[in-house]
Amino acid sequence: MDVLPSQEEAGKDLGILNLANTVGQVLAPVIVGGVVATSSYATIFPIAIVCVLVGAVVIMLIRKVK
Repeated sequence: MDVLPSQEEAGKDLGILNLANTVGQVLAPVIVGGVVATSSYATIFPIAIVCVLVGAVVIMLIRKVK
């Protein structure tokens, strides 16, 4: 709550956070199923590593608590 841009719109921001968590859980099985169907299971690991690195960079961009 401390890093949200506006305390007045905290509900909207938390809703967007919840949506971001849910979308990944919905899309990941579809994407992984498509990759495994067209390639091999081992292809998933480099893709997962790239996703983790992108996520780490995005998290580091979050501004500090005031």
